[in-house]
Amino acid sequence: MQQLSIFDCPLIEKHTFQIYDKVKLQLVDESTNFEIYNYRKYYYDHFIGKMGTVLEVRGNTIMVQISEEIIQCEACELEWIA
Repeated sequence: MQQLSIFDCPLIEKHTFQIYDKVKLQLVDESTNFEIYNYRKYYYDHFIGKMGTVLEVRGNTIMVQISEEIIQCEACELEWIA
């Protein structure tokens, strides 16, 4: 048995993220994922709408650097910037 985090749930991805992609962190809809919505809203609200860089992709978990801080994100929270 393996313990899962809120970042391990398989959701439909719009884009396959790669290292050094430019992304923008978005607040997911509360009805889409209640846990991620509340986590971002109350702990990382100052990063919502900010651009960052993908540093690592591990399955459903994507490590993003935004303003000197590295945070774990789910693909559904990120908008790819061309």
